[in-house]
Amino acid sequence: MNYVDDPGRTDVMFVKGVGPKRAEVLHAVGIQTVTDLLYHFPRRYLDRSRLSQIADLQVEQEVTVVGKVVSHGLLRARKTFYEVLIADESGNLPLVWFGGIKFLKERFKPGMVLSASGKVTDFRGVQMVHPEFEIIFADAEEARLHTGRIIPLYPSTAELKRLYLDSRGLRRIISAALEKYVDQLVDPIPLEVAKEHKLPGLPAAVRQMHYPDSFAEQQAARQSLALRELIMFQVMVLERRDRDRRRAKPQKISPPDREYTALCKSLPFALTKAQRKATAEILDDLQQSEPMRRLLQGDVGSGKTAVAALAMAQVARSGYQSALMAPTEILALQHYETLQSLLKPSGLRLALLTGSTAAAKRRELTEALLEGQIDLIVGTHALISKDVKFKGLALIIIDEQHRFGVKQRETLLAKGKRPDLLVMTATPIPRTLALTAYGDLEFSLIDELPPGREPVRPALRNDFERPKVYSFIKEQVEQGHRAFIIYPLVEESLKVHLRDATNAYYDLRDQIFPELEIGLVHGQMPAEERDATMSRFAEGEIGILVATTVVEVGIDIPAATVMLIEHAERFGLGQLHQLRGRVGRAQ
Repeated sequence: MNYVDDPGRTDVMFVKGVGPKRAEVLHAVGIQTVTDLLYHFPRRYLDRSRLSQIADLQVEQEVTVVGKVVSHGLLRARKTFYEVLIADESGNLPLVWFGGIKFLKERFKPGMVLSASGKVTDFRGVQMVHPEFEIIFADAEEARLHTGRIIPLYPSTAELKRLYLDSRGLRRIISAALEKYVDQLVDPIPLEVAKEHKLPGLPAAVRQMHYPDSFAEQQAARQSLALRELIMFQVMVLERRDRDRRRAKPQKISPPDREYTALCKSLPFALTKAQRKATAEILDDLQQSEPMRRLLQGDVGSGKTAVAALAMAQVARSGYQSALMAPTEILALQHYETLQSLLKPSGLRLALLTGSTAAAKRRELTEALLEGQIDLIVGTHALISKDVKFKGLALIIIDEQHRFGVKQRETLLAKGKRPDLLVMTATPIPRTLALTAYGDLEFSLIDELPPGREPVRPALRNDFERPKVYSFIKEQVEQGHRAFIIYPLVEESLKVHLRDATNAYYDLRDQIFPELEIGLVHGQMPAEERDATMSRFAEGEIGILVATTVVEVGIDIPAATVMLIEHAERFGLGQLHQLRGRVGRAQ
């Protein structure tokens, strides 16, 4: 294959219709080569062969229609609204918006072809209120070229759109790339394996992902590409595992002794059977000649930190250092305080390093680390900074490791000489998935809670039960407890019509709970304001906290007993599990 024909080595700049300026913006979003462009798959599709005709629309139907813009503008009746009138060969349909009007101005022009999706309502005839819409083609002439087929709709960004690389523009350059380069893609799966599993070839699968002949063909292509990705991922994981096992570690960790037994007895609680089993597995790994690579999974409150503390104490007694990295300052501080309490009888020297650590204190800590005067340091991403160096780093513990990238993990590992690694997560991972995604790690599970701690009971409620839910929240707060109310968005969005935290905060404060103190936190607030509100919530000055997923990890409010999650379908299972872990922590 000639260099110029290799899509994996050819800069995207050389695709027809791209050029240097567009290539620069594509590079910024990770599309460096022609292969990257070919793997920039549609986020959804529009089947123009199966669209509803405007004349056939019925009230209460959820439909998608495609029509040409006839007129648009701001109208006033009892309320000001924005209307775009679209038409197909069968009739006209008004698209109406009462909010987000500032986003709509100058978006439309007569002759544009739009797709609009939503529920059909009746107001002096059929209309669609607050539909999802997409500009499919700039004019009817362009639209005719793609009539009667499944059309790909691509993800884009504001910078790409500025250079006319919206879904329309991306279709043009991806079509050009498919025509010239797709047959040059190298399939990582041997031909006989693909045939055995009845998988389409790689070029055919990529074509079907962009311009499928049917949705069944698209699904088959998607599954075949997913399988290829899993195979390559497994090869990478096994190579990494084999590489780690071939290289012995220099540190020698002592087996448990009387001091270890005394530390266990000094803990303010008895270890559960699951904790003892996990600790034994970790201590056994620490004594082996090859570096430990282990995943510790356990529900919130199951005692993972106690297990980590015992491992770090054993490493320190053997003359080496440990580091625990957490994704947020709040969680790092929480771990630091817990470890101080658990390890106080051992006399170990602990330290905390985060992004907000003062410069003078940071210099003091980094010097102490390098001289071996600190046995155990807890921190955030600050631990992977270049100025952080260790005298003898032998154990690294990463909490909520899915919050860190592979490079961050590798950077921290490089600060020691083949140190042992323990990653912890409260997110439930099925064993099959754990073996697939973490095949280079051994697996320990803490599958029981300490005595007296009851699991949080999840429940699904609908809008008709909302008054009862609010009544229950009010009752809990009046009893001295705290409540979270979680939303997926910070502010109102034109693209998705969901309740947002900011508007909900005012409604809840003024109309639903006027007699209670309510606070608001989200990721767009200044850190000082967010932390101040969190402190007031923790101290009981605020009874209800309205928030986004900024509270997903590292928030320890023992008095919090209830959480209402709005639009729970917008969150992943891992997020829901982490959010659930913010309540019931005092049991």
